[in-house]
Amino acid sequence: MNILSTRLSTFENGMGLSTTIDGQPLTVYVVLGEPDLEIIPRIVPEALVEAGAEIHAAVVDDFDQAQSQIDDVLDNVNPGDVAVFFCSSEDCYNAALDLLGLPVDD
Repeated sequence: MNILSTRLSTFENGMGLSTTIDGQPLTVYVVLGEPDLEIIPRIVPEALVEAGAEIHAAVVDDFDQAQSQIDDVLDNVNPGDVAVFFCSSEDCYNAALDLLGLPVDD
């Protein structure tokens, strides 16, 4: 799977990414903190939902399993969908950004 991301936005405890997976577009939000589905309407633009994007949310809570936890979501998204990853620690957050093709120092 070829994954590349660029930063779209930064918000408290997270970042929005424009991501391509094997050339297909996806919008991804990576959040540092406990899973909170109520944050999703505050970070995901309503226009994406109105355009038909499905929202997929998941937890990345184990650094050693981050690849698997992210792949489980990415294997089930369609082009144009939105993925939200709630990361339980800074290590998991940085691993998620790296696995999504955005270097930590970007």
